[in-house]
Amino acid sequence: MPDLVICGVPKAGTSSLFDWLAAHPDVEATREKEARFFVDRGSHMYRAECHVSGGLAGYARLFAPRPSGAPDPVLRCEATPGYIYARTALAEIPDLPNAPRCLFVLREPSAQILSLFRYFQGNWDWIAPDLSFADYVAALSSGRADFRGNELAARALEHARYIDYLRPWQARLGAERMRVVLFDQLAADPRRLMRDLAIWLGLDPEFYGEAHFAPRNQSYRPRSRLVHAANLRLRGRLPQGRFYRGMRRIYRRLNTAPPPGLSARDRQALAGLRQSFAPANRALAQSFDLDLDGWA
Repeated sequence: MPDLVICGVPKAGTSSLFDWLAAHPDVEATREKEARFFVDRGSHMYRAECHVSGGLAGYARLFAPRPSGAPDPVLRCEATPGYIYARTALAEIPDLPNAPRCLFVLREPSAQILSLFRYFQGNWDWIAPDLSFADYVAALSSGRADFRGNELAARALEHARYIDYLRPWQARLGAERMRVVLFDQLAADPRRLMRDLAIWLGLDPEFYGEAHFAPRNQSYRPRSRLVHAANLRLRGRLPQGRFYRGMRRIYRRLNTAPPPGLSARDRQALAGLRQSFAPANRALAQSFDLDLDGWA
């Protein structure tokens, strides 16, 4: 069972945070960043062969076998940022026998939605390549968006009202087993954040004194959509080990570029989103004692 679960939110630096935790010598992390063991059955992330509905014993398969005689880790962790929205995760994780702690990373809502849009459009193919960000926001606002069953892409507006999801988690976990941090902290001073988290988790914080904090899972634009389609078919069949990471580096060097800039219409949509989330953000800051002045 995990001692720490990074439960949210998508496109807020959780992949980088997971890697930095997994690098600590006293931490054992799942083989894949997104274990998805506690997602809802209707989610596009659901995997019947590795899900809590098959019993908790299946969770052990998410970790690599440990050498005989190796000492137990101080902490086991996984990260599935979609858990924050999952009813199954909310029902199961707080009641796990070892009472794990849960970590939530939040990003200013309009920036999080833009990053989500770029990720699902560029790194994947859930969003059509010719759809502008302004049109994406309009589709979300209409309530008729589907995006091929990807609920994270289709429900981005309601999902960015973080307080609606954090309150039920707080009620289930209690304040001592839950921590909320900001993407701003992760981006501005990762060393300080990781040392603080290490202390909270009972890890030696000195490991992060000299650590290198490389970002991961950044959004991109594929140069060739045909090559990208072949990449999507292939990477779903490869185990996420050393070979997978090497192939990913080669692919990104040859077939990716930074996401395109925003048009004037896109920037207007982004500004409108930022303003629309102001009331929810004020309630969030008050309820969880967060400094969200940078989100205004």
